[in-house]
Amino acid sequence: MKDTLSSLVRPRRVLLADQVAQSIEREIGAGRWIEWLPSERALQRILSVSRQTVRAALERLAGSGRIAVEPYRGYRIVAQEATKPTTALIERRELGLICPEPVYRMPPRFIQVLDVFRALCAEAGLNVEVLEGQRFTRNNPDRLMPRIVGVSPKACWVLALARRPLQEWFLRSGLPVVVYGNVYAGLKLTSTGINYRACIRHATSLLLSKGHRRIVFVAYDVRAAGEEDSVRGFQEAFTAHRGEKGMPTVIERPDGDADALCRQLDAILRVEPLPTAFVVSHTHHYATVATHLVNRGLRIPEDVSLICRSEDPFLQFLRPKPVFYRANMEVAARMLFEQVRQAIEGTVRRGDQRLLVPELVKGDSVSAPRA
Repeated sequence: MKDTLSSLVRPRRVLLADQVAQSIEREIGAGRWIEWLPSERALQRILSVSRQTVRAALERLAGSGRIAVEPYRGYRIVAQEATKPTTALIERRELGLICPEPVYRMPPRFIQVLDVFRALCAEAGLNVEVLEGQRFTRNNPDRLMPRIVGVSPKACWVLALARRPLQEWFLRSGLPVVVYGNVYAGLKLTSTGINYRACIRHATSLLLSKGHRRIVFVAYDVRAAGEEDSVRGFQEAFTAHRGEKGMPTVIERPDGDADALCRQLDAILRVEPLPTAFVVSHTHHYATVATHLVNRGLRIPEDVSLICRSEDPFLQFLRPKPVFYRANMEVAARMLFEQVRQAIEGTVRRGDQRLLVPELVKGDSVSAPRA
């Protein structure tokens, strides 16, 4: 009986090692590890298996030539030759959607677009694989992307809110690609997005027309293409204004650190003349700005006016009611789908950038400055 039990256990241990080897190989293909694997102890912790199982899996990968064992150094990943997309894969019409963060952490507007886009793709028989993670924000995608597109070729790639290095890489690659979001200046890529430049220019011009002169733009991350366009629109509004000279100020808060943003606001409020209006890029920053100004004894809109560039359901619960801009996300999703369909068929016009102009939603957070 003892020998029989032993013979039943061994195949399970072997099967688990095979599964672990497959998991490690998938992570290598996805770009999680580039040149070297973590140590055996680290892999044991990451994969939640015994060290014996990790070693068995590594032996399988070394035997297949996927990794090489280098004494006193560790396990080196053996570079694989990128494979070209096959006709069979193209016929299956598989799409790859790259997100710089997990989808659940993306802006609500993007999640709305993704839901509609996926539904349209399903109706058309298109399968969407989502690849997510901060590895897609690295400054050198030349080490990551060839492996990914080689292991998992797609009929078309969709880049969601991608940074410049990734946009530049796809432009050089010649692969079918559509950007959801804004394209960086000088890059000729097909895209669907929101015209933040026109939006911020309109918001700033509205405040200037009401007599505001010192206006602060609270940007999110000025390295992003949409924020670049927003700052450009902010500056253009002041350039076009022919009245009394204005004082544009830009502050950047590329995270959700509310305390840090409050310190930046306090620094602005210590300089005379005080700002009389704020244009805020992201909705969560709008909530911080509005509440912090009230805590400092400033009334909205009697002492200071506020405009938000974006929309979020929680804004309807704020008082006074915010002035903000609304874009039709379903229209954006359909525009994106149409461009992807054209990219698959080879009929898309390279550099076709379709930007939705948001609609101003009136509220009670804007008025003329006090005399």
